[in-house]
Amino acid sequence: MKKFFLLFLMISVALFACKKETQLEEDLDDIKSFLKARNINAEKSDNIYYEVVSEGRGEQCEAGDTVAFKYKLYILNKPDSLISSSTEKALTYLLPSIIPNVTETSDVYTAGFQIGITKMKEGGISRFYVPSSYGFGNTKVGGEEYANLIYEVELCEIKHYDTRH
Repeated sequence: MKKFFLLFLMISVALFACKKETQLEEDLDDIKSFLKARNINAEKSDNIYYEVVSEGRGEQCEAGDTVAFKYKLYILNKPDSLISSSTEKALTYLLPSIIPNVTETSDVYTAGFQIGITKMKEGGISRFYVPSSYGFGNTKVGGEEYANLIYEVELCEIKHYDTRH
């Protein structure tokens, strides 16, 4: 009986000692699996994946720039169901001077969106694959908590931040 108890105790300790994945690690694994299953070539930067659909021209967008863009938003588990979009008229947005690593926000301009758009050039089209902690966190999106996001963005115009003022 003591041997059984000791074996049970050792197995229990071993199981509890195993590091549980964080939400971010779980999300990134889901995104990698999604990309691999669809043979999508996307690069990872600052915990988001981005896929360049069309390169664009000129200089890359930077934090502090004002951008005009059109977007479509999907969730990873329902990539054919449009959640939100602005495709008729470009929206204008001033990127913060410092892009956060994570954010709790209720608007479309999540940290993942902000990071992704800084990887783009004017006239370019890209897709960003954003883990939930760089998106809306546990807020339900498309009926799903901890939703990993897919942004499809066309960067229409960049007004670069003028460092002289």
